[in-house]
Amino acid sequence: MCGIAGILGLADRERTQRMAAAIAHRGPDDEGIEIFPAQPAVGGRPEVPAVSLAFRRLSILDLSSRGHQPMFNEDRSVCIVFNGEIYNFAELRRELEGKHQFRSATDTEVIIHAYEEWGTRCVERLRGMFAFAIWDANRGRLWMARDRLGIKPLYWHYAGGKLVFGSEIKSVLASGLVERRLDTDALNRYLAFGCVRAPWTMIQGVNMLPAGHTLTVENGGAPVVECYWQLPTETALHPAGRSKPKRQEVVTQLRALLEESIRLHMISDVPLGAFLSGGLDSTVIVGLMSRMVDQPIRTVCIGYGSEGAAFNELKYAQIAAEHFGCDHTEAIVNGADVAREFDNFIWHLDRPSVDGLNSYLVSKITRQRVTVALSGVGGDELFLGYPHTLATIRSTQLRARFPFLRRLPRNLRLGRLHRLSPWVAALELVPYSLEELYKRTRTMFGANQRAELMGTAARRFSPLDELAAGSQGATANADVANILAQIEIDRYMTPMLLRDMDAVSMAHALEVRPPFLDHKLVEFVSRLPGEFKLGDGRIPKPLLAAAVTDLVPPSILHRRKAFFHMPISAWMQNELRDRVNDATSDEAVRKRGLFRPEAVAVVRRQFAERPRNWSNLWMLTVAEWWMRRYLDAAV
Repeated sequence: MCGIAGILGLADRERTQRMAAAIAHRGPDDEGIEIFPAQPAVGGRPEVPAVSLAFRRLSILDLSSRGHQPMFNEDRSVCIVFNGEIYNFAELRRELEGKHQFRSATDTEVIIHAYEEWGTRCVERLRGMFAFAIWDANRGRLWMARDRLGIKPLYWHYAGGKLVFGSEIKSVLASGLVERRLDTDALNRYLAFGCVRAPWTMIQGVNMLPAGHTLTVENGGAPVVECYWQLPTETALHPAGRSKPKRQEVVTQLRALLEESIRLHMISDVPLGAFLSGGLDSTVIVGLMSRMVDQPIRTVCIGYGSEGAAFNELKYAQIAAEHFGCDHTEAIVNGADVAREFDNFIWHLDRPSVDGLNSYLVSKITRQRVTVALSGVGGDELFLGYPHTLATIRSTQLRARFPFLRRLPRNLRLGRLHRLSPWVAALELVPYSLEELYKRTRTMFGANQRAELMGTAARRFSPLDELAAGSQGATANADVANILAQIEIDRYMTPMLLRDMDAVSMAHALEVRPPFLDHKLVEFVSRLPGEFKLGDGRIPKPLLAAAVTDLVPPSILHRRKAFFHMPISAWMQNELRDRVNDATSDEAVRKRGLFRPEAVAVVRRQFAERPRNWSNLWMLTVAEWWMRRYLDAAV
């Protein structure tokens, strides 16, 4: 896990060092800079552009100087800067050793030789989380790739024949080659969804390479972005003459894939541990980890002071820790802690988001104990763990099976009848389309609110249009459960949970690994018929639970899904009150010139009247402080 940066079309050590310095927190162990001057055209070969590459290292594998980057192949014609982990590197190395000379024990060197052997198709052989750039001097080619699920980030900007890239936006801006101009279209998307999805960012001209994509610039041409992997869109077909697999067969396969993923994610030459919240996902990970090593697993859970005591999950984390004999750490975070960290949080967040604060806080504490931490992120999206997801699936199935139910009134309220069956509760949602239901769950500011805030500056796009792109197959014969899981992964998990996790964990030089997002595991679960994952609604994530019945304490296995909460509302009313007021005052809003002061005042008043609904005011606060750091001040 590291930080990478570079410029194609310019040999400039000073700029490149500034870019590396901007992401020094990602790699405190080492720095590397390589400058490749332009080469004139010779014979039939076109001119080779100049290239500048930068790297900041967080040593995880092969802690020696042999892991230094930028790293070269044998004849120094191929050079790489790489951020992430390739979990099947040992397997690939065995395949390549007879054809290439290895100088290190790193996964980085495996990528170089895999590229030499298989070209750009090598990315299809990699299993892990990664963002890398390869400079192929013989071909005059800069080739970059990002992992399938978007666990590791990669930003880029292209103008005037120069391409600038980096692990974080602040690194791209530090090049001095990008004008700091807000993208108001992206701001509109941020207000709608609480995050900005690739390829957009909040800076005009700065793009995020989408998950599962590569970018190529060859012989001075324009960047070409291509997709090499997508989430499976159909359930698996079974061989002719064979019936659908039995549930127990699926459960057995799932358990094997889970164990394989955990084992691969535990490869490390530095101290390793896990986040442990007491929920099913993190408990599964810690439980499987504990069966693969002899020493106690180091685990961390955070709780809150008196203002957030109702949100604490320390009790369940303690149950899991005792069950598995963990070396467990509990830490209490209060408003004073958050106020002290607020400026650093905004700086390291890199892009505005409604999320990320909890991950920032737990990562800071975890880094005091380990360098690598496994996380349960992705479990809810993959195994349909959110209650709203199940309700949406049931209502959509009812719409498809009984079309006449669509004529039910939209204000239908069945009250206590919900207790009879979850299908009764789903009747209230039947009049709404899949996209409308998802919009109700995952959008922040509605269209009218955004229009009030931004006026004519707001681009009139509809979240429904974006969500519909991921649900074209939602017909009477479609597997609605899988469609909704794909939307959750693509529209929520990747752009918010994963992007935020990388930014705020690397703020503390902590490598976070999500075993549930091993692409082989994701492909297997995504292709299963939705019925395997739904169950009867009595046990959360029944497919996952069935695979770990022997492992997880019953009090956690059968625990209802608890939405994660933090006492942000209390902090906004107390320790962060000055920050909120400063960012959203009439004076600040007029000075910024993006929002109508009277519309922001309405948001402030709504929060004062109903403090539980804190997210919209928090989003405006985060956006303003981010703009002060990224647009108003030099990086």
